[in-house]
Formats: sequence, structure tokens, C-alpha cells
Amino acid sequence: MKNIKENWLKERVRKECQIEELKKLREEILKCSNAYRDVFNGAPFFESWDTESALAEINSYIDDKATILVPKFSDQIVGFLVAINGVPENQRCFVPVKNEQIKFVEEVGVLSEYRSNLIASEMVRILLLNYLTEAQNYIGYRTNAMRYFETKGSESFESCAIRTQLEDAVKRVNGEKIIIPEFSDSEKQKFINRYIEMIKNMPNYDVSNSNALFRSIFGDIDFCNINGNYSFQKDPTGEGNDRIFPIVDLSETKKLIR
Repeated sequence: MKNIKENWLKERVRKECQIEELKKLREEILKCSNAYRDVFNGAPFFESWDTESALAEINSYIDDKATILVPKFSDQIVGFLVAINGVPENQRCFVPVKNEQIKFVEEVGVLSEYRSNLIASEMVRILLLNYLTEAQNYIGYRTNAMRYFETKGSESFESCAIRTQLEDAVKRVNGEKIIIPEFSDSEKQKFINRYIEMIKNMPNYDVSNSNALFRSIFGDIDFCNINGNYSFQKDPTGEGNDRIFPIVDLSETKKLIR
């Protein structure tokens, strides 16, 4: 892994960008909320936050004593990393480690105009440095699996994954609707198992930006597995973006940096 004791920011922003814990001041909280709103309303999320709802979300994390890191350029907050103590209650059944042993990264985001400067990586580095001195054994998070697809004829799972990724990219550019095939729960489980085994061995097929971020820091990442099946949570919106749960064993990281 990279040297965790060195700043990872790109040279062009290193002097201007300061990353620190969010100050519990109304003005700072509002700036963070605005960044949260703008990140998730933009690509690739296209959600629908307003100032009030984003502010309520950030305040709820503060009330829960979450760790909130923010990158700042002069007086502007341009992103955030939110890590909570333990796994959210509605997702604990998918993460088979003791809740007191894990820090869960709920959100990481940077405004589009500040991306490609390793700001998200630097926030994770700072978080990791803090956690390596604490009793937590794991860092976990959730991310969307690749959307479900069906192979055609003698097409392999791997070649279909590549084809589907390319076709989806064109459809997004053209504003076309992406049709996701209907799978039963057992079919979804088989798909998830196969997909995760594929991206563990061939990470270039992974469509998750979060996984790319954490792989760039830790190298290999693992995925939560319960009784031989990789755990997944069905998308509560019904859109078919089911979630999977990667996890990083900090005891292995500690061995690498001693």
C-alpha cells in the first residue's frame, strides 16, 4: 500500500487544500451541507437534495457522533467523508463482524470541479491513520453491485459484463432508459456470488467508484460473506441497484506499516 504517513494530495492542490474535521459551527455545517447537496445532485448520482434536507442529514451524523472530514480551499468546503461508529442497524445482518469492531464509511464525495486531485484518497488516509491507533479492527462500507444482466448464447459472464458496461455508457450519453432484467432472490444471490468472484480476480471489471478508491489505497479488499454467500441488500427504491458490502481488515494493514 502507499506510505500512509505521507500526504497523498496531488501537487497542484497540496498547498491550497486543507483537510480537517468539521467544526461544529453553524456556518461550517451549512457549508458542508451545501457540498453534500451539490455532490449528490450532480453526476453520477443525480439525486434531489435541497439545502434543508442536506442540512438535516449532516446534523443527524453530528448527533450520532460520526467522524466528518472536510476538504477546504480557502473558505470553501468542497467535499466530505462521513464515517460512523458501527454498521447502520438496517444493514448489520449483512456485515458479519462485531459492531464495536468496525467503522463504517457512510459517504465520500468531492465536488466535480475538484475531483482527480486524490482528495478522497487523502481523506481516507487521514481516517485510516486515526483508526490504526484505536481498537477498531475493520473499515467497512457499502456500494452498488453491477446491475443485473443476462448472457446471450455462449457468451461468458466476463465478456457479458464488459459488453453491458459499454452499452450502458452509450445509453447514459444518449439519455436512453436502461432495462434491468427481473431476477428472483436466488438468481440474484448466484449473480452476486459470481460477480464478486470476478471483480476480486479482475478488478478492472468493477463498476464501483468506491471500490476503485479503496483498492487504490489498500490493494485487495474483501467482501462480506455469510455461509458461503456474499451478502447483499436489495435496493429499497426498487431500482435494482442492490448493495454489496466490501470490508478492509485493519490488522493486515497494521502489519504492512510497522
